[in-house]
Amino acid sequence: MSAEEVVSKLKTNSEQNCDEAVRLLVKIAENIVKDPANLKIRSLQKNNSTIKNKILSVKGGLECLKLMGFQENESSFTLPSTTSVEKLQEVKSCLLNLKNSDKQQGAVPKVKQDTIIKSNNSNFEVNGDDLDNVKRFVLPPLKKQFTNPFLQRIETEFHRALAFDDKECQKRAKKLIPLDRLEKNAQRNLRYVQTRIKNERVQDPEFSIQDMLVVELLKWFKEEFFSWVDSPDCESCGGNTVMSHMSSDKSDLVYTNRVEVYKCKTCNSFTKFPRFNDLNILLETRRGRCGEWANVFTLFCCSLGWDARYVVDELDHVWTEVYSITQKRWVHCDCCENAYDTPLMYETGWNKKLTYIIAYSPDEVQDVTWRYSSNHREVLARRNKCSEDILVNALITLRNERQKSFSTTKRDYLTKRLVAELIDLMVERKPNDNEKFGRISGSKEWRSARGEIKNENMYVWIISNKYEFVKGDDGVLIVNEWQYGVYDFSNMFRKEEKDWKTVYLARNEGTDQGSVSWKFELDKGVRKCIDNLSLKFNYQLYENGVVQVQLISDNKCVDFHNTEGVVETQAFSGVRHFTIKATLSGGKGSVAWQHAQLFRQSCDSKDFPFVLCVTFKNVE
Repeated sequence: MSAEEVVSKLKTNSEQNCDEAVRLLVKIAENIVKDPANLKIRSLQKNNSTIKNKILSVKGGLECLKLMGFQENESSFTLPSTTSVEKLQEVKSCLLNLKNSDKQQGAVPKVKQDTIIKSNNSNFEVNGDDLDNVKRFVLPPLKKQFTNPFLQRIETEFHRALAFDDKECQKRAKKLIPLDRLEKNAQRNLRYVQTRIKNERVQDPEFSIQDMLVVELLKWFKEEFFSWVDSPDCESCGGNTVMSHMSSDKSDLVYTNRVEVYKCKTCNSFTKFPRFNDLNILLETRRGRCGEWANVFTLFCCSLGWDARYVVDELDHVWTEVYSITQKRWVHCDCCENAYDTPLMYETGWNKKLTYIIAYSPDEVQDVTWRYSSNHREVLARRNKCSEDILVNALITLRNERQKSFSTTKRDYLTKRLVAELIDLMVERKPNDNEKFGRISGSKEWRSARGEIKNENMYVWIISNKYEFVKGDDGVLIVNEWQYGVYDFSNMFRKEEKDWKTVYLARNEGTDQGSVSWKFELDKGVRKCIDNLSLKFNYQLYENGVVQVQLISDNKCVDFHNTEGVVETQAFSGVRHFTIKATLSGGKGSVAWQHAQLFRQSCDSKDFPFVLCVTFKNVE
């Protein structure tokens, strides 16, 4: 295939996928040209997530590697030492021409996620592209009043919260939200809650459409919009990296004062990962850890006209609070965890020894520590940054200064709301079931190192999204998509956790029970009957979740109790058809549907979690 044909094939992908593939392919070529004797960078592993997902899965990606001279073997692509550098330069030039032509045709370039933004007056450049549509967010100057380092941090965060009130930034953010879809889901869920209240006489949670929309926004933000980064993939070879040091290079620290530098485990190259807090930039990069997540989620809430706060735990975590108009209180929202109104989860589920938790909005700053603890006395004993009187007076001073230009009506409203909140903060709550889980965002190793993970069963299984029927003559019949191979299903869906890169089958959220069945029947032309069944059927349980698996044929029924391994039975000897049925129920709290899962495993696993082997015998 010629270079022109490869370029044409690349252009058939979406703009985003094409741009990212071109960026990586150009980078691979540049690295080899710079250091042609380095054997490590001339080898690309097929199982590397970046190579697999951003090059090999893109139309024309594989062909481009081969055009460069890479040779494919069982586990990798290798560029022989005899391949000329000129060939790489030719392919690189073609790719750059594609990139530049797209730019000239009006394509809006995107901020690349592992690159450093360099200043260019009011704009900035990324890989040579001028991003005129993304401006640096400039706050008015801050004149600090306090000398205590803790109080100075509070001053700085409160000042930075002014960014959430920027109307242009809110406008950009709101355009990114699929509001119609989320509102429809929220209305459907609200009707479901109202029906249960009416028919089952359950307690009215006093939810409004706003409350239900917050829940939908949390789910969409975590599953579709933002990505979690423990450590970035190597920008040279796509390999895994480990933290090396913080950059002190002034050219790196133009738009952020924190740039992490990671070293590749494979090729020893360095990749820089800037920790942005500029909202305009984060709307482009859409990745990071809790700081970046909470920044953008808080902005989204403000863009929808809600009062929202950016909440900072001094022990290194951040989240959001949204004021519920119907419930007349601030509600905890952690977009990293897709958690709604579970404030005690950090103390109870994550085992945090809380000290100070401060909430910041454009209008006010408040110490909300007490909302997040069920033992105020213990927390108070750990607080030593300053006296309680000094902290209270500092917060009052900052609030009064911020609100002095507000109308009397607005100040009165904020004061009444604050008084009601202070009364609420005095009450010690006990944790419910939803607040007893360990952290889920980030890798298991990362969470464990921070002490934010409980002892839990961490088996991870996959649901293959296709069925393979292996016949006696070694022929294979494949049925793609799980739902097309089932006999019947009710209240079931395929759940993909993009940040964890896992998938499984679960019952629909808000339902008490779901079921799915597969039916097997011998063809009329087969002059045999079933002799023995061997079944592997993996499922995962949490809390008091229940999965009931049954093998059924006419008046025969056998329960399957093994969550892993293989179970064999001859109970169906002599029959010509049978059904496997799984029923999911149980669980605790609002996430009860997640406590019974079928076939949970990583997305890139090649294992089969559902395997049925049937042996036959002649009809007597």
